Parts: sequence; C-alpha cells; structure tokens
Amino acid sequence: MDQSQGSLAVPQYVLAPLLFPTLPDGDHLEALNPESPAAIQQNAQRSIRCAESDGSFLYIGTSDGLIHSFQITHRLTASRSAAASPSKSQSPTYSHKSSRSISNNAKPIEKIVLLRPFKAAAVLCEGVVSFYSLPNWTPIRGLPSTRAVSTIVIDDEEAEHGTGTDAAGMISICLVRRKNIILGKIGAEGRSELLWATVKDIPLPGGAIFARRFADTLCIANATEYSLVNLSSGNITQLYLPISQTGESPSAQVRPSIVTVPVLPSSNKQGNPLPTLERSGSSSAPAKCEFLVTSHSGSITLGVFVKPSGEPAPKLLEWPSHPRSVTFDGKHLVSLLRNDTVEVHGLRADSVDKIQTLQLPPGLDPRFLQSIQGPSSSTQASAFAGAGGASSDTDDLDILKVTLSELDSSDVPTLHRASEKTTESSSPRHQIILCGKNSTSAVQQDPLLSYTNQQLQRGRLRNLQQSLETYRQSRTRPRDGYDTMRSSLESSVAHALLGIELLHRTDFSSATQTLRHANLDPRLILEIFPTLRPKSQQRREAIMPALVLSSLDKLKHRDQSTLQSIEGLIAANLTLNYSPPLQVDTDKALGQLKTDLVRRANVMLRTLLEEWRARSAAAAASAEGKDTPFWAGSFMDEQMLTNVDACVDSAYLQLIVERRGVLQDDGATSKDELAAFLSSRHACEPALIENMLEEKQFLGLLAEHHEHIGNVEGALKIWTGLVDGDMVDSLNTTVDSQATIAKVAALLNGQKDQNLLSTYGRWLVRKDSEAGIRILTKQTTVSPSEATEKPTPRTKAEELEAIHAQKATIEELRDINADAAIKYLEVVALSTSKVQDEQMHRELAAALLRRVGVHLQDHEYRRNMDAVASDYANGSYAESFFAHLALASSGSTKDMDRLKLAMLLQGSTVLDYKTLLDTITPLEQLSYEKAIILGKLGRDAEALSLLAIILRDANSAEAYCSQDGEVLSAMLASSIAEDHEALQPFAAMLSRTYTQRIKVHAKAASQRGLSGAQRKEELLKQLLSVYMANGAEEKFRIATAHLLNTQALRLDNREVLELVPKDWSLQTLETFLTQSLRRQLHRKREMQILRNIAKCRNLDVAEDLWARQRAMGGILQDTEYDGGSGGDRVAQAAADEEFSYGDLKEVETTYPTLAEKKQQRNNIASQDEHVTLSKEGYNIHPSSNIVHADVDDVNDLS
Repeated sequence: MDQSQGSLAVPQYVLAPLLFPTLPDGDHLEALNPESPAAIQQNAQRSIRCAESDGSFLYIGTSDGLIHSFQITHRLTASRSAAASPSKSQSPTYSHKSSRSISNNAKPIEKIVLLRPFKAAAVLCEGVVSFYSLPNWTPIRGLPSTRAVSTIVIDDEEAEHGTGTDAAGMISICLVRRKNIILGKIGAEGRSELLWATVKDIPLPGGAIFARRFADTLCIANATEYSLVNLSSGNITQLYLPISQTGESPSAQVRPSIVTVPVLPSSNKQGNPLPTLERSGSSSAPAKCEFLVTSHSGSITLGVFVKPSGEPAPKLLEWPSHPRSVTFDGKHLVSLLRNDTVEVHGLRADSVDKIQTLQLPPGLDPRFLQSIQGPSSSTQASAFAGAGGASSDTDDLDILKVTLSELDSSDVPTLHRASEKTTESSSPRHQIILCGKNSTSAVQQDPLLSYTNQQLQRGRLRNLQQSLETYRQSRTRPRDGYDTMRSSLESSVAHALLGIELLHRTDFSSATQTLRHANLDPRLILEIFPTLRPKSQQRREAIMPALVLSSLDKLKHRDQSTLQSIEGLIAANLTLNYSPPLQVDTDKALGQLKTDLVRRANVMLRTLLEEWRARSAAAAASAEGKDTPFWAGSFMDEQMLTNVDACVDSAYLQLIVERRGVLQDDGATSKDELAAFLSSRHACEPALIENMLEEKQFLGLLAEHHEHIGNVEGALKIWTGLVDGDMVDSLNTTVDSQATIAKVAALLNGQKDQNLLSTYGRWLVRKDSEAGIRILTKQTTVSPSEATEKPTPRTKAEELEAIHAQKATIEELRDINADAAIKYLEVVALSTSKVQDEQMHRELAAALLRRVGVHLQDHEYRRNMDAVASDYANGSYAESFFAHLALASSGSTKDMDRLKLAMLLQGSTVLDYKTLLDTITPLEQLSYEKAIILGKLGRDAEALSLLAIILRDANSAEAYCSQDGEVLSAMLASSIAEDHEALQPFAAMLSRTYTQRIKVHAKAASQRGLSGAQRKEELLKQLLSVYMANGAEEKFRIATAHLLNTQALRLDNREVLELVPKDWSLQTLETFLTQSLRRQLHRKREMQILRNIAKCRNLDVAEDLWARQRAMGGILQDTEYDGGSGGDRVAQAAADEEFSYGDLKEVETTYPTLAEKKQQRNNIASQDEHVTLSKEGYNIHPSSNIVHADVDDVNDLS
C-alpha cells in the first residue's frame, strides 16, 4: 500500500483489515448447490450497503436485505518492542453471531441508524423505516413503520456530543420523505416499551435524497443542489451550490456528500489547529457546527464549509477525484475518492491541509466510509481479564516503583495499573471503517508506541523527533476518563523511549527537548549524575512505566544492574565511535570533546530540573490538581512528591552553586539565580544550603538565607562581619557599607529579643548613631502601627531593673559616642511610668541646660529668642508664651532643646530645683523656664511676677493660679508635640506624672491648712497684688481687668477695691463691679425664692398630716376636763366635729386645691371598713422632705 503526504499525520493512518470476506454464506443458499452457477451468480451479486456498530457488535447491511451481526472481542497478542522486551497488544476479532432478514423481496438495506440509549435500531429498507431491538433484531411493536422515506437522520449534536438524548431523555429523529419531513421523538417515558411522538410535519417541495442534522439545522441534498432547513421555523434556505457544476445531469458517479464538522468558538492565533470537538468527547460549552458539502467541477471536486446561517466559512477543500464518501473522526477529515485513494485532511481555523494519502490495494472494490463506535472499553477489559492479565501480567503502561540499584530485579511492585480505569466513557470512541463490496477494513492511526518502536528500530531518530513534535502540536482537547490517562501515558512513554536512545548516543541537545515531554521521574535522570545525588538518601527509587524500565538496558553497566554515570556514557560513546579505540583519558582532543559533552549534559539536566520545578509549582497552585496537565507527579503520593522535590531542589542548587549547566560562566548571573532560588518555594534542607554557601563563601546569599528562614542572629553576624571586614564574600569583594548598615537596622527593627537588640544595637551606634539609638530604645518607644495596641505594663521592680541596665548602657555609650549617649538617655529617662530615676533626670536636665546655654551663646539664636519675647510682650497674643514660642519655632534642634527643657522641668518630680535655679539664673532669656522652677520651689510671687510682668504672659499666669503652681499644662504640651515628633516623649512624660504632681501640691496645701479652692484664691490674690503693684503702668490694666473678669467668683470685691490704685478710673473696674453686684443680687433673690418654697412645702406637709389623722378616727377616754356623763361627752365631741367641719369648709373655699386633695383622701379612707391604727401609733416616714425656713434665712445677703 503506497502512501504520500503533505505534513504527515502522527501516527500515520493505515488500512487494517477487519473482515475479509465479510458476508457469510447464508441459509438462503442451502437450496442451491454452492458450486452451481446460480449460487455463484447470487454470491457475486451480494454486496455491503451499510454498516454500524455499538461497540460490542458490528452490524452489516447487505444488498439482499440481510443484516449480519458480528460480535467484537479482543485477543491479546504478544509482540516485542524496540528493546526486545515482551509487550502485549489488543487486537479486536469479529465473529459472526446471527443474520436477520429485513426484506422479504431481497431488497437492499439502505441505512441502519442505532438508537444507542435504548439499545434499538431504525432500518431503512424499500423506503420503509422499521424499528428493532438489539442485539437480537426483534421488531418493536410500539414504534410505527413509515413508508415512502428517502432517508432517516438523527441529531448529530445529541448522538456525538452529548448523552445521546435531549433534556427530556428522548431521541430526536427526522424522517425525510419525498414531499415532507417528519420530525419525531422516541422515548420510554418510564415504561419498558418505546413510544413515538410526532413533533411536527414540515413541507419539503423539492424532496431530498441525502441529509445531515445538527441541532435545529438540517442540511439536505436533492437531485441537483443543497439546502438548509430550520426545523424550528420550517424555513428552507437555498445554498445555490449545485451538486455538479459541469452542466450535466447528476449521476451516481458524482453523488453528494454532507458532513457535520462541529467547532467551538476559537481564540487561537492564526495558524493553530482548529479547536474541534472530538466526536467521542464532550464539552460544557455549546457546540457549533459547519456543514461540509461537495460540489463536482470537472476534474476536481470542491468541498465547501457552510455555516447554519447559510454563510460560507473561510476555508475550501479540493479533491483531485470525486469522493465516494467523506467522514470526520473528530480530528481529521477522511475521504474515499473514486481513484481508489483515501485522503486525510487536517482542519485549521481558516484552512484545510492535506496530511496523508493512502493508496488502496487492488481488488478491494471500495464502496463507502462509515464512522462507527469503536470497540468499547468494557469489551477490552473483559478480554484482558479473561486472559488473566488484569491481576498477574504487566501492561507496558503500568507504573512501576523501581529500585535504581537493582534494575534487574524481578520483584518490582506496581504502583498504578493502566487497566484500572478502563471504564465505559460517557461518550463513545469512534472508528472509521472502509467497506468494500465484500470486505471491511479500518482506516486508523497506528498506535503511537508501535510507531515509535518502528522508527527506533529503523534508526530514524530525527524523523521520529519531528513526528513527535507534530503529534504534540496536533493533539486535540483531551478527553475525560480512561482515554485521557492512557493517551497521555503513551505520549510520555514514546518521548521517553526516544529520549533514552538520544542519551545513549550522547545527543544531549535533542534529548533535552524530548525528555521535557517524557514526564519521567527526575530521580531516574539524577541517577546518571552520581555527584548530585543527596547523600542522605538511603534507598534510591524512581517510578516509571514498564516499557521505559525495559528500555534502560542500553544505559546500564555491562555486567551490573545499575545505570552508568554520565561520564561513563560519554566515554563509552567516544570509545565506540572511534576505531581503533582511543584513550579518552590521554587523548587531548577526546578530553576536550568529553568536557564539552559533560557541559551539554549539565545544561540538559538543568533544563529538566527547571521543568520539573515549574510543573510541581503549577500543581501545588492548582485546586486539587484539576487544572494541572498530566505529569509524573500525578502518580505520586504527598510524601513521595515531597522527597522528589527535595532531590530536585538539592541537585538544582548544587548546579547553580557550582556554576554547572550554564553557557557562560558569569558570576553576576549565578548570584541572581541563587538569590531567585533561595527566595522561591523550595524543598532543600536548610543545613544543606548553609553548607554549600559556606563552602563557596557566598556570605551575602547565606545571610539572606538566614533571614529567609528566620535565623536573624545568623544573618546579623554575617552582615556585621562583612562591614567590619572580618568576612569576605566571594561573589562581592566590595561591600556597600551604607546599604548593609541599613539592612542591619531594618532586621533589628523587627525583633523583640532584648539581648539581640542590645548586642547589635551597640554595634549599630558605632556606624549610625541615630539608627543605633532607635534600636536600643525600641522596647521603650511605641511605633505608630503599635499605638492602637495596649502595651503590657511593667511592675515597679521590672522598671528598676530596666533602669539599672539602661544606666550601664549609658556608660558604655559614653565611651563610644557621647552624643549618642545623651540621645539614649533622653529616651530611656522619659520611658518609665512608675519610677523616675533622679540621676537620669538630673543628667538629662543638665545636658539640655548645657545645650541651651551653648545655643544662647550664638548671637543669631539669642537675638531670635529676644525678638520672640519682645514680640510676645508687645503683641497681646491670645496664646501663652510657650505656645507662641512653639509656633515661632523652625523645628531646628536649638528650638527643640528649649521646648524639651521646659517640658522636662515641668513634668519631672525628682529634680533638684534649687541647683537648677542657680544654673538657670544667669540665662536671662529663660524667664519662662525660671518661672517653672520657682513654682516648683513654692515661690509663687516671684514666679507670677516673671510670667505676668516680665513675659506679660497673662494666660500662663492665670493657668499658674488655676493649676496650683503648674505653668505648663499637659494638654498644651500634647497639642504642641503633635507637630513635633521629638517632643512627644516629653509631652507623654508630662501627662504621665500629672496625677503624681497634683498629689504633691495637695499635700503641700494640706500641710498649710488650705483646701484646693482656698489655695487657688490665694494664688489669684497674689497675682492680683502683682498686677496692682504695677498698676501705675497703663499696659497692665488690661491684664488686671481680664483677671478680675474671669476670676470674679473667687475674688472679694471689697478686698479688690482696697488694692485698686487711687488713680485708676472706675471704667477699668466697670465690668468686674457690674458682674459682682449682679451676682450678689441674684443670690439674694434666689434665697428668697427658696425660703418661700420651703414655707409652701411646710404647709403642704402639715395639711397632709392632718388629713391622715382625721382618717384614723378618734379614741374616747375620760379626762379631768370631761365634767359629766358620757352623753355630755358625746355632745361635746359632736360640737367639736361640727366646728372642725365648718373650719374645713372655710379652708376648702379659700384653698380649692387643698379641698380637692382632702376629698380624694376621704374617698380613699371611706373604702377602708376598719381602721386599726391609733393616733399614738402613727409616725411620719423619715423620708418626708420637710424644710423649715426662718425669717432670718437671708439676712446675710444684705
């Protein structure tokens, strides 16, 4: 059989005989002598007219009205692979089981349509459609026979790309008659018998002889042209494409062909294969379809692709001869031409390429092609199990777990059997058969492994490599189930066989590209690189298909069961290629060649390891591996996969460290690769990485590795050693000190270990004092990100212990950097919350005073301070002097030092203020700070004089009085510190010690016998006296008036008037006097109102008491005033009652409100039948609010 091709299909299509001859000798010949002329003539006239298969049986319809059933079974045949290892192949066999006569007149069987979901068939014979059950071909009585039918069609979308039925579980069927189309449904509807339902009847004026349906579109051909019928609307669209363009009447020689080619919406780039839907696959996306129709044109025939809308698709097909039959197997178009050739075409998005042509053998007499369901997997599995292979024999694709040191061992456990998933797929696999007059053959592709073995045996490695590349590019969408796994395994094994042969021939460049698609366990490749095997690996194992294991013989030692090393393979190949043999170790040219081959082998290994790492990462990232393509890790459990990753990553790291497998030895590139590897996800043991990097002195990368795994101390040790020059990095001999110091600071900034911070913080102070101080004081400061977190409070003992350690640190820092020591002292002295250390505060105050004194020696700074004080004194600003000073600050260190000093003097409770007063007195510009110290010493008059007279800071002076000697409030300090980060610790300390300072002030006042209010009044009088003593000056009158107006509640107007200078006008005191008199008058009126309210309440209570006494009734008893008999007493009591009642009426008339209250009380009392209380036993509840007001209650107001 000759063949030619354009771009060859891989594997190639071949013609495989199935049944020859196909037609059996039937019972109808029993009446005739088989050798008689009549019998010979009748046999010669018989031919195959149609064929179908359900996977278990092959049904052949003949020209004499018979249907022959052939049962399909599988026979295991032993074959030998390229490595001379036995393997098994499954070849189907067909045995004739029965024959059924459909036509009583021996008329041809025109068409067989299988209704697979219901195990039934529709047969068209003599224009009559009949239905039969399979496989016995028993007529189905519930389905009617229909006459005058031209052809019968089912929906290709349902049959080929779905479950075989519609959403209701019924099969759609079209009966095309001469004048109409009957659209029907066949289903069971929960009953055992099948039922027929007619959906609609569509008129068809021109008739049809051939048709194909996809979804709601029916493509038909009549005697002259093609049309499209919309089955939903009944519209018929003429395509205006003649069956024959020669002008002659169409004949059987140019009969039409219609093929449905389903496609999905493509996003592929131009030139990529069309993403067709396989007939045996399924997809969740809605399928679309194109109809391929043929049109004869003289010497050639055109194939036109038409969309369901009637528009032509942008591709065209040409045949050199008119096709007898055209079919589509899901991947390729297969055409049987009248010149006895079979052409195979591949479909692309906008073109059709011929990839192979098969020349049929003579005498075959081909008639048509038919796409049928291939042998079912259940048939294969049963045949395989029947041969005993399911449990005992080894399939070529079984995955074995092999010990690499014992490759010849017969005891190799099977990890995964290829036959485990041989389950029936939801969609059938299809096969194309070619039927001759009395023969049946399959047009099929060779099994990939058979094709690979043939090419290897013939030594066509380059051709096989190109073919496998073509095969990879032409593979369509993978199918679910068993076929996906098996086809992927076959592809992997084919690449592995070629890759092993290339390794044997030391063609490492070609082996690299091939082994990338072999999906081999990388431990197998690492086995030939013994220097890269992990030393800790006790048992060297790998998984591989059985066929790969049998092909490893050429890589093994001659008399051993282990693989050769890569050097051994290269040496053996060089020795083999040169005759007479040359000594590889002594020959200089061969030595150079060997070195180059070893380098190429390392490049190959590196590429394969990178491929494995990429696939492993993709598998780990995908959800449950559903989106991961097939790879060797699919057969590994989690533990095995972890071990393989560790081996791969360790070997890959060693390649990078040793700079193997690179085309150019570039240190910078190696460093980048190492850095990228160490920062990526890998499975290397930390100890292995450390040993490799230490051995090569890659100290910078080692430090980064320590940092990556959390060993900060190790990283700091290396970084500091590199900066100090105690260590040298072989990759970077020069160290960027600034960047490294910044990295050390960044590392320390994220740590909480106090020992680590203390040790390396001191080192950092020598290099960068500010960064070092930040680290040393990290435990005492709160970052903005941690401000919302509540810090853990320390006990007093813990603070004392911390202070002791901090003092030691200060002494050490003084030896390193005095300024750094002061900065450290500034932070730690203000960080305690329960204890203030006198020494640290004294040293800090002395340092700040010293710095401020130095600043004031600067003429420019002193002039600025004088200008600020003068401007404030003359400007009448609303804010205090301290706030004004802060607003005038430029944020410089000099300005901050003065603000810090003021806050420290005000907030500290342990300073020696007498000593500080002596120190600060010579500094005339520090009047505000001196006032704070005088306030601390209790010298209120002097402090107020400084504030009110010298600074003219009325706000601070009044605050001094209201805050019991406090010049600077915590609120003002916090407000100013919001704009200056350097002041925040001081403001925090000032706020923290506020309570403690208040207690001190209260204790001092109590010792003098003063309350808090009295203390404030005393300070206010002192401030008033200060103002009045300077009252001769007009500029203090405003401040005095402000004080009087704001503090009038606490000042006695008589005392104030005694202090007022005689030359002051009454207008200055107008507001104060007006408010004071109005306030006194208000008090008088208020007390009068309260007195009247009390009287009213007194009367109300007395009336309530009287009413309750009356409700109790009286108790009669003799007294010395009765003066007679009981009758007289009764009369007297009546008179008294009458008198009381009259008085009460008079009161009710005068006070109606009280009368109403009495009436309510009487109503309540009348409801009680018995009164058990006596007058003597009645008491008013102590909660009664009785107020007794006297006439002289408000005499003091006058």
